[in-house]
Amino acid sequence: MLSLRSKPGKKLSQKAGFQALLLAVAITFFLLLSIVISWILLLLGSLRSVQNPNDWVAQLFIVCFLTGAMLLFGLVMGLFININKFSLHGTYRNRLIRAFLAASRTKRNPHLFTGFDPDDNIALHELSSERPLHVINGALNLVKGEQLAWQERRAESFTMSRLHCGSFQLGYRPSAEYGNAITLGTALAISGAAANPNMGYHSSPVLGLLMTLFNVRLGWWLGNPGRAGEKTWRRSGPQYSVGPLFSEAAGNTTDRYNYVNLSDGGHFENLALYEMVLRRCHYIVVCDGAEDPECSFADLGEAVRKIRIDFGIPIEFGPMSIYPRSAIDTLKTPGHNCAVGRICYSLVDGADAPDGVIVYIKPALYGDEPRDIYEYSKRNQTFPHESTSEQFFSESQFESYRMLGAYTMEKLCTDCTGDFDCFIRDILTRHLRIEPPDWLAVSLAGPTAKA
Repeated sequence: MLSLRSKPGKKLSQKAGFQALLLAVAITFFLLLSIVISWILLLLGSLRSVQNPNDWVAQLFIVCFLTGAMLLFGLVMGLFININKFSLHGTYRNRLIRAFLAASRTKRNPHLFTGFDPDDNIALHELSSERPLHVINGALNLVKGEQLAWQERRAESFTMSRLHCGSFQLGYRPSAEYGNAITLGTALAISGAAANPNMGYHSSPVLGLLMTLFNVRLGWWLGNPGRAGEKTWRRSGPQYSVGPLFSEAAGNTTDRYNYVNLSDGGHFENLALYEMVLRRCHYIVVCDGAEDPECSFADLGEAVRKIRIDFGIPIEFGPMSIYPRSAIDTLKTPGHNCAVGRICYSLVDGADAPDGVIVYIKPALYGDEPRDIYEYSKRNQTFPHESTSEQFFSESQFESYRMLGAYTMEKLCTDCTGDFDCFIRDILTRHLRIEPPDWLAVSLAGPTAKA
């Protein structure tokens, strides 16, 4: 229960919240488990050697026999237990499908008891070919990675779309065949599988073992999309569960095995900016809804760092005037809800390659919001950065976040009829109240100026 509520610290080497308590609890649990197992084995051994309680040979025989019997039982059951089905992933996926996919269907045939309708879920490759192209991000765990430079990140990016699934490092497979035609619901659940024994740079050996033993596993096992998975990438999961389960418990996940362990995309990079830059998107809008009460921009910093290391592409921002609530009373300059940055594609792709534009949007509170938002913020001092571990929303909480998002976008979006240059120009002049930088001015001036 504590592991589900815990979250990583602001720094990669830091553990926040319950992490220190979790380590103590885990160690205590294993000590008590060892004592209980030893006591049971001694008790059983004494039953065999009633006449001579000091007959250590008989007791040793009982210990070895029971150990071998349990080991054999576990190995055999590995043939019958599906490691993906026997986890919390299915429960999580069903709730996501019911909440988001089923809500868009007017005609349903739900089960009388559960309320679920199998037709709510569709195969990922059946998504509409019209825009937009949805790219769902996950993390491929590399806790036992062979690249020394990745010892901190312990994961690589993994994407799923209607076209293909895979990673830049390993390769891609068609979604119509990958994972026995992976469904949209499964892809969504993988992308949000925050609680998992292997969690990228959040992984902890002791907690990983404890979470595996108690089956606190939201992740998913699929065939390796690279060469190692030539015979497995079409399967819906491993046919034998002992190996993958041991890999989760021991932190032995890698991209060299026949199957890979997938979890929340935030275990690698939380904004999905990495994959958009990889695809050389010219216009990128990032909405950062992470818990960041001090506006340290941790997720943005992680994304910018990984992009520069892996692709050699810098992302540059000018002064950012997005402020935390704690600084409202001391502000000397107006606070804003977004920032505009430059993605320097030209440094890698050549001088003729146009640089990209990124609009970074983050929830902020400055006191000029609608009265219902203002009232809620007075009752909740951490709003709009309340803990993301709390997943039970009240009506006022949900509406306050929804209205703050709507109010923020109303300030940023003007009547540009889909013209992204107009959108950026209005953000700079009307919201940020600055002139476009030189590298962007010609692009925003229009076709005539460019000619």
